[in-house]
Amino acid sequence: MSLQVVFHYLVNTLRQADQVRAVRVLDQGAMMVSQSPHGFEEDIAVYLLAGELSVEFIKTAVNGNTRADIHTLFILSSDLLPDDGAAVQPDDGLRLLLDLFGGKVFAYQVDARAVTVFPVYISGTVAYGQPVNIADISSDYAELRTSKYIRGVRKVAGFDGWRFQSSTSTARRAYDPMQPFYDLLDIPLTASEDDVKKAYRQKARQHHPDADPSPDATTKMQAINEAYDKILKRFNVVQ
Repeated sequence: MSLQVVFHYLVNTLRQADQVRAVRVLDQGAMMVSQSPHGFEEDIAVYLLAGELSVEFIKTAVNGNTRADIHTLFILSSDLLPDDGAAVQPDDGLRLLLDLFGGKVFAYQVDARAVTVFPVYISGTVAYGQPVNIADISSDYAELRTSKYIRGVRKVAGFDGWRFQSSTSTARRAYDPMQPFYDLLDIPLTASEDDVKKAYRQKARQHHPDADPSPDATTKMQAINEAYDKILKRFNVVQ
């Protein structure tokens, strides 16, 4: 039931997005999003995954879509993922998704109040990110060099504000392991020290247990503090 609720929510939300020209339902849990960012047309195939993470399905979808000049986005049920803060050893399906999407996956969750889609960072432990804006769906490229199942450049997609290691960049760079910490503070890797401090203050005001009534406020605040501490070390700053 929740899959249908999330699917209809995504379809309706994307159809109202300014940059989206059309949304076509392909199958239960699969849609094609056509958009025209920066004046050129792009197609994104979006799949909601609520069952087993099949390596063969992921490979077939990504390879076939890339050949057809289509970008691919998978959004997983949060039921498929470990709890926030848990230690995890990803299985083959999850590992392939992490390889494709730069160390994170996108997940969906539905409760009595709303449907949310959010990034989940997995590197030894699990860290849940803040909800994304569905209307900010965007396309890019991922270059896989060490994946067990896929090698080379593939067309992928996510949400604006999150960037892959892109093969279209003039200066091609490897995935930065600090990226999840910058994402937690919603700042780019190029952020200045002042930008980092400003973002931290905003996040702290929002998620401090005294201000945030959600049951996981303490966990969120711990993740924010850790991200802030690690980023500041890049500037050789002592808190």
